[in-house]
Amino acid sequence: MPDGLTLSDGATLSFRLIAPDGTLRRQTRSGVLKRSEKQPGILRIAGKAKTASKFLSADGWGNAIYKYRAYPTHPGINADGEIPDGLKGSIARQKGLWNRLAWLCREARHNCTPVPTDEIIAFVHGTILPAIDAFNGELGRSKGKMKHPRKLKTDAPGVDGLWHFVGELRRRIEIGRAVPGGLLDMVVRFAEQFKADYTPLTQFLNSYGDIAEREAKALFLEKDAAPVELRHYEIRPIIKAFKEALDRRKTTKAPWSEGWPRIRFQDSPRATDWGLHYYFNKAGVDSALLETSKGVPGLIFGPPLSSYNTGHKKLIGVAANRKLRNAEISIGGENGERWNFRFGVLQHRPLPANSHVKEWKLIFQDGKLWLCLVVELQHPIPVNGPLAAGLDIGWRRTEEGIRFGTLYEPQSKTFRELTIDLQKSPKDPNDRTPFRIDLGPTRWEKRNVTLLFPNWKPGDPIPSLFETRNALNVRRTYCKNTTKTLLRKHLCQRLPAWFDKAGSKGLLKLAEEFSGDAIVQDILKGWRRNEEHLGKLMSMYFDRTTKRIEYGHAQVAHDVCRYLQQKGTTRLIVETSFLAKTSQHQDNEDPVALKRSQKYRQFVAVGKFVAVLKNMAVKYGIVVDAQETINTTRICQYCNHLNPRIEKEQSTCGKCGRMVKWNQNAAVNLSRFGTDPELAQMALHAGKV
Repeated sequence: MPDGLTLSDGATLSFRLIAPDGTLRRQTRSGVLKRSEKQPGILRIAGKAKTASKFLSADGWGNAIYKYRAYPTHPGINADGEIPDGLKGSIARQKGLWNRLAWLCREARHNCTPVPTDEIIAFVHGTILPAIDAFNGELGRSKGKMKHPRKLKTDAPGVDGLWHFVGELRRRIEIGRAVPGGLLDMVVRFAEQFKADYTPLTQFLNSYGDIAEREAKALFLEKDAAPVELRHYEIRPIIKAFKEALDRRKTTKAPWSEGWPRIRFQDSPRATDWGLHYYFNKAGVDSALLETSKGVPGLIFGPPLSSYNTGHKKLIGVAANRKLRNAEISIGGENGERWNFRFGVLQHRPLPANSHVKEWKLIFQDGKLWLCLVVELQHPIPVNGPLAAGLDIGWRRTEEGIRFGTLYEPQSKTFRELTIDLQKSPKDPNDRTPFRIDLGPTRWEKRNVTLLFPNWKPGDPIPSLFETRNALNVRRTYCKNTTKTLLRKHLCQRLPAWFDKAGSKGLLKLAEEFSGDAIVQDILKGWRRNEEHLGKLMSMYFDRTTKRIEYGHAQVAHDVCRYLQQKGTTRLIVETSFLAKTSQHQDNEDPVALKRSQKYRQFVAVGKFVAVLKNMAVKYGIVVDAQETINTTRICQYCNHLNPRIEKEQSTCGKCGRMVKWNQNAAVNLSRFGTDPELAQMALHAGKV
């Protein structure tokens, strides 16, 4: 105790913090001493005071991410693109911490009671799969066949996969479906032999934070070099990313052998990816500082350059507003030195006024560099008015493409249809039509049409995006079926019993069984060559189309929010999530029209669009509520009569005789039910009596 210091009840005590290694930290604290009622001889600190927050979520304050494309080198700026040694060391330390945590996690799993993987694999391939194949063979062409258990066909199946399969067998029995005789008892007896002790893994997961902090302090850059302590901006992103990888297993319900964070070797996927996260130890800094020469801690922006310096000779539309800026990261080292990294940033939108930068991230992923700014800003506060707009979600094929939504605005009583145009090619962004996603042929499809369609001739129309995706799938299936036909002619009676149901994996298995047959190897060699070519082409094309659809979702979500904002409507009613139930009812015996409907639903991804719309509405001060979809289409908006189900797009109401378009009727009913709970309950229970 310092000399002259008197401790008493109610006195204020000032002190400094001490690190675990005994060194004094810079932080100082003060607290009020309180005498314990149960133990009068002990004085305790009452606790730390809480400062009232200035930026409350109730006032519309929230965080947003502004993601800008960054370039290590660019012709419009003087950036050499060389990563400084300090950043290279930071990347190596982060990778070392990740690998250390991944190794400890793997050891914790191995320290559980060892699961005999070889015995499980032998049991699966020797007992379970043959029993299922024999059971399906007895059924012939009738329904009720079983699929191979997906969680047991991995390279390292676990006991959890066995018990998951036991649950599948019991569910089939409960609903009255047949199962292979005696298989359930055999699997249960086999699985009961192995009871793993998950205590080591549980201890690792429960104390993960302490373990990560301890390993970060004990990490060395090199064995023979002086110890280099990880900085806070290096430790926090790795701990957070690793924890997200562990939590992801819970949401995906991954089996025991899958989903764990892996060690990053040189040749492993995404081994070259890295990130630098710089957190501010306060309530953020004014984003306007980035427009000055001072900048924010660790990051400085240069003055905006003209759009010509972006490398494009002519920029039109939205691209003309993009500004190229010099950016420089400057971070202090261990011994007082500083390392700097200069690069270029293409700023496609300015930072909002009166906002605060909470964090900046420099991320390198898939060969691209990105600068992300986490900004705290104030969104408009939604005001619940007496009216609410309704949005009916659906998917119907039209002459031009697919209609996936109908918006009803009650102020002006107008309708807006959300559509995907598969014929129009996107040209000037200024000519874009609101509420529409243009997915027609682009210049890339026109240049590569012969690659996508080998039989295409000049003068033929350019296929739409939807037709191209289907054609690639058909082409891949045709190559596989042609290969199977050639194998049938050559092998005849030597073909195994499972060959008719064989897919790509079955053909690879056949190549192993007939490794000495030169003709079989030649046939499968040609198939593998085509399969590899089509696989790369489909991966590239599907990735392009997926990005176009996602970008279109964001554009249409902006259109909806701007339209409602202009009309003064601050509330939007959408349908509840019913897509999973719809997809569960799909069956091989369903009508062709229903199967096409499922295909359109998956292509349009209406579930993702609704999620994008909900996130976008926050920025415009619009509240998005969900409403039950039962009977919203069938109940007439004029007389509340419950009409029968029909497949037509419009029909006459059975009571009032008015012509009703059912997609518009559903949008109006969503608007009505959202503002009248009694009417919504009436519609929910209509037809049940």
